[in-house]
Amino acid sequence: DSMPRMREAWFSPIHNYPLLATRLVNSSPGMGSPRMGVELSFATRTGTKQGIDTHLFRAETHRDLSQWTRLIVQGCHNSAELIREITTSCTYKNQDCRLTIQYENGFSIMAESQDGALAKPLVQYPYERLRMSSDDGVRMLYLDFGGKEGEIQLDLHSCPKPIVFIIHSFLSAKITRLGLVA
Repeated sequence: DSMPRMREAWFSPIHNYPLLATRLVNSSPGMGSPRMGVELSFATRTGTKQGIDTHLFRAETHRDLSQWTRLIVQGCHNSAELIREITTSCTYKNQDCRLTIQYENGFSIMAESQDGALAKPLVQYPYERLRMSSDDGVRMLYLDFGGKEGEIQLDLHSCPKPIVFIIHSFLSAKITRLGLVA
């Protein structure tokens, strides 16, 4: 793949990757002057329903590398602040439910109602209670909020990577907003 050459091609991309489910995972080399023969590059990973898509990009200068990586991280954070909430269907304790992850308030799981009425949350936790998250890479998401409930197991019916990456984007944006990351 390469950059589009025609202006119209920018408006109809071949591939589309949501920033909210994308992470910057590698940037090289470290500080200092570029050495002969060393490429400046960065990589992104995007959670998709098929798994993880990884892309490696090359930069010409340290300044380009710095700008691209900063803009990708800022774009992910801005995306989290704009979207604010995602909802997906899941199965929790053999019951059809909806998992909602809200930028400010955290996690809630509500039973699917047959009549469209608003259901009372079965589970509701703020981010501060999340001790660990993991997944099986196929369809299961595991969230550990501590306490007597232990680990919550959610069947997302598809690859959990987009949800895991979105959780990470929300958390990263919140930490940055608090000024805890330079």
